[in-house]
Amino acid sequence: MSYPFRRLTALAAIFLVCALPLCAQHKSSANAGINTLAAPVPAPLLNGKRVFVSYELGDVTSFPSRYSGSPERAYGELIAEMKTWGRYQIVADPTDADLIFAIRFVDPPELPRPQIRLGIYDPRSHASLWGFVEEIDFAFLKKNRDADFSATVHKLVSDVQALLATSAIPRQP
Repeated sequence: MSYPFRRLTALAAIFLVCALPLCAQHKSSANAGINTLAAPVPAPLLNGKRVFVSYELGDVTSFPSRYSGSPERAYGELIAEMKTWGRYQIVADPTDADLIFAIRFVDPPELPRPQIRLGIYDPRSHASLWGFVEEIDFAFLKKNRDADFSATVHKLVSDVQALLATSAIPRQP
């Protein structure tokens, strides 16, 4: 075996050893199990009908270089996913809302992957009701990163749906 080939093989092995743990350790609210302890789901989350979606400024340096669009991309995609779901009415004024869904994209250097976080708040008491985090899968190509970004927003809505499905408390009309 020639020296350049051995060096290339060694570099490929190092890459695999370093990259595989990143692929295997995916942080997700769903991976931990949505409400596996059967904690009571807060009544405002179950009974709410109107949602204000709040855009929390996160890491802006990933746009448009790593991901297409702009920093409020997760905000726009969450609103579209919520409308498709149809459980809650999206309102433009937080004073008209029963719940606030606050979405934020984060990509700090200490995390292995970028995350999209969703916090759910009661607008009257300002109490945090629940929260979810999903990591965006790693991809080399921008088109694949963009697809993974959108899939991550979809996962967050699925997390909320799963939480509501775990509740034994019937929704009041």
